[in-house]
Amino acid sequence: MTDSPETRAPTTHPGGSLAGTVLCRIVVPCWLLAGAIFKLMELDWKLLPPPVRSVSGMVGDLLGRDPEMWLDFTMRFIIGSEIALAIIMMASARLARPVAIFVLSLFVLILTIVLGQGYDSKVGISSLFSGDCGCFGSAGPPPIIMLGIDGVLLVLALILRPTRPSSSSLHPGLIGLCILGFVPAFAIPERQLENSSGASETLTALDENGWLLPPTTLKANYFPQFKDWLGTPIKDQELAQLLPRPLPPGVTEGEQLLIFYRGDCDHCQEMFLTYFSAPDLDIPVLAIDVMDYDVSGSLEFYCDACDVTELPNGPSYLIQTPVVVRLKDGLVTCVGDGTNSDEEIEFCIYGE
Repeated sequence: MTDSPETRAPTTHPGGSLAGTVLCRIVVPCWLLAGAIFKLMELDWKLLPPPVRSVSGMVGDLLGRDPEMWLDFTMRFIIGSEIALAIIMMASARLARPVAIFVLSLFVLILTIVLGQGYDSKVGISSLFSGDCGCFGSAGPPPIIMLGIDGVLLVLALILRPTRPSSSSLHPGLIGLCILGFVPAFAIPERQLENSSGASETLTALDENGWLLPPTTLKANYFPQFKDWLGTPIKDQELAQLLPRPLPPGVTEGEQLLIFYRGDCDHCQEMFLTYFSAPDLDIPVLAIDVMDYDVSGSLEFYCDACDVTELPNGPSYLIQTPVVVRLKDGLVTCVGDGTNSDEEIEFCIYGE
């Protein structure tokens, strides 16, 4: 005699497997949680992939938010979301698989965009193996490796179903646990760094040109809005105030070019070779090295006639180099940054 429906007590969802359970409730959430922890330890805004920063910037502009504060909020919110989603996968048998598929699909999409934007036709396939996506902090693997790992996990999540009780219901405290996941993301303060290069002990100390001297402590992240510099005194800009003293005289008098560059930036090298490799320059140039890169990858510098200085080492500078700033008597008259076309940068160089 067969058991009646009333006497049967199925305990697991049909078609589920132990491998699917381990994948969706242990492997994927731990993978996600590890990335969140690494990002939380650094809180480096450059760890946000460019597509995410672009979307965040557009939303911030629509809401009228301060770019730095909004980017900091975006990063903390993403970290908190990753922690909360990891908690959901671990705590809920019903939601583990759909959440895992959603998260991994999103990662694969973002990494594909990052690879497409980072591909350099001049370098070829090897350009896909450079850089990092920020998934596991600044020391994480390149995007193509992360794409491979996330892609494999996504395929496995689509194939393998976790076991779960057929009558499983959402844990009543799940929402509270998710909210707790956001606490560390927003509770940890931004790092403060010591400035050992000519820093001032007071907030009001001025140099001989009336500029504020560099501060004793530095922020962990700087996100200058160069377009807002137009028509303003260069000495009022927070980034410019970090420059070591004394400053070249042309910064405050007459015409001058400030060029923010990175030593490992091939576009910067090409610009210096094209416009500034002559032994004599038509206008004084102060080349400012943005020191947040691995100097072992530095390229040859083609501007012997340039004055050279550097921003303090330690902070992360969210600057797409090269950036050309043209000054006249200390006022910013033109800005061309890495988001502009070469023609716009050339316009600032020649002032025409």
